[in-house]
Amino acid sequence: MKLKSRKSGRHEAILRAVGEGVVRTQAELQKRLAARGFPVDQATLSRDLREIGLMKVPGQDGEGTHYALASGNLVVVQTDPGNAAPLGLALDRLGWREVLGTVAGDDTLLVVVREGAKARQVTERIKALARI
Repeated sequence: MKLKSRKSGRHEAILRAVGEGVVRTQAELQKRLAARGFPVDQATLSRDLREIGLMKVPGQDGEGTHYALASGNLVVVQTDPGNAAPLGLALDRLGWREVLGTVAGDDTLLVVVREGAKARQVTERIKALARI
């Protein structure tokens, strides 16, 4: 179980690193992760990037590429510390047809939306639950 929480923490750190600024290479991402206490080798990082749904996209400036979420079927939910896992469990138990599953860190939840479903609609449903 400790391995899983370490992996979830690493996934959360990757999402934060990419969310805080442009990351152009795996080597750059490895340095950012190591600075956050998550040293990883290239094979592990590549696997994590696939699992999270990060991909290389063209830069807005027309120069080079950088990592970004393939957001067509992913929803990232920020929670208070310690609340991402319970929220993920609740969503999993609701059994929404359009949700394939969730990956929870401490305060970040990644919701994987089924191909063909709309991530925006899932986002709105989650927001509606938060208002209850």
